[in-house]
Amino acid sequence: MNRRLRLLVAVARRLPHPDPPTSRYLALLRSEPRPARLVRLVTGGVSGAVRIDDRVIECDHGPARVRSYRPRSAGPTERLPMVVNFHGGGFVFGNLSQTDWLCARVAEQAGVVVVSVSYRLAPEHPAPVPYQDCWSATQWLLRHGDDLGVDAAAVSVMGASAGGNLAALVAITHRDRCRDDPGLAPLRHQILIYPATDLSLSSPSVAELGRAPILTRPIMDWYGRQYLPQGLPDSFAFDDPRISPLFHHDLTDCAPALIIAAGRDPLRDDATRYGVALDRAAVPNRVISYPDAVHGFISMPRLAPEAERAVAEIVGTLGSSRPR
Repeated sequence: MNRRLRLLVAVARRLPHPDPPTSRYLALLRSEPRPARLVRLVTGGVSGAVRIDDRVIECDHGPARVRSYRPRSAGPTERLPMVVNFHGGGFVFGNLSQTDWLCARVAEQAGVVVVSVSYRLAPEHPAPVPYQDCWSATQWLLRHGDDLGVDAAAVSVMGASAGGNLAALVAITHRDRCRDDPGLAPLRHQILIYPATDLSLSSPSVAELGRAPILTRPIMDWYGRQYLPQGLPDSFAFDDPRISPLFHHDLTDCAPALIIAAGRDPLRDDATRYGVALDRAAVPNRVISYPDAVHGFISMPRLAPEAERAVAEIVGTLGSSRPR
């Protein structure tokens, strides 16, 4: 790790994780980062070549915020492929701003519209609420493609960490909908960035890298207690396939996947194991691992040189989304 990344790791490890978390603590950690100039020293700036628009959509549970990123080079009537993005944060934290750089970069370089989705968070809204929100928002976006200037027949999903979990679950559900409705266009791709695919934490890398930079086993346990509280009548088991996509009994016909892993991340083997599961289901996929990268690296382009390389892989994968 370079010196600036080591400093960020030191700060992250000093953050408290009260159990249960107070509403004040959650509000502070979920708020849009300020000051923006200081934050961009880590997350990178957003290119002026992309137009960013916020809107509120009406989902099954009520209103939800989404943020779209559209290349300014696209004509006003041009229908572009769409990528639906879900942010990370352990299902507890996260906001739309944390993926501004990633979404804008992908939109600009791949020539797509990226739409990032805000969803309700635990512990106030435990599983399966975040997934339900993401699926509901995805359905809304597919129905309103004309309003967004996108090609609803050329849609992919993307997410990092907890967002990768949600993207994988949305991909499975969309596959099921396509089976019920042959007229529905399948997803083009699922882009899973260091995804949490096994919430039982049984991947070997969780034990091997339990004190890794950024994400540690105690922090993962804390996230799990917030997202999947146990002992309640409607509790979900950590290995429930509705929560952990790695345990789904049928992954056949899911969208082709690009899976990105970080070598110094407890979730490293969640990524590689999901690639093996997709192989068994004959789903085309590529697993790319960056041995020296830490969890969250793609959101830290100013500190992690691997971020740009990972974006290039995403852009190359999405190139096949564009109509010929």
